[in-house]
Amino acid sequence: MDYDEYWHSLVLRVCDEQEKLYGDEDRFYRLSCIYGETIVDGIEAYFERRFDEIEKDMAALRNSGFNELASEFDLARELLFGSAPLNRKNLEVVIQKLMDATEDVEAIQIEIGKIYDRVIPQLDRLADYKYSFGLAAGFFRDD
Repeated sequence: MDYDEYWHSLVLRVCDEQEKLYGDEDRFYRLSCIYGETIVDGIEAYFERRFDEIEKDMAALRNSGFNELASEFDLARELLFGSAPLNRKNLEVVIQKLMDATEDVEAIQIEIGKIYDRVIPQLDRLADYKYSFGLAAGFFRDD
């Protein structure tokens, strides 16, 4: 199975079949989600889609040696949510605030943009790492 086939089957297992992943496969999935959500739609989208998994996602980053990247997400979380817990209610408040685009939000978005600029090269390294990790774990083969 190549990477694309594996990824498609993994997403089906997790999203459609609600399968719980463990070990290396869980780590691979988490790293892939962090990369995909952030690189495509930005840091805010990552929080919106993965808010309920962030603690485990950040642990996967740190356990994979991406401490600096996890720290950037921690900083973004602080900017967006302050000390509020990361839950659906608080997420909806922040999203509405971002959509209203008031002056105070503009300053936050500028800072998030700076974080995103620092995160991009780290995401490139994460993409290489997760691919090599999945290959070494035997999840797929390199064609």
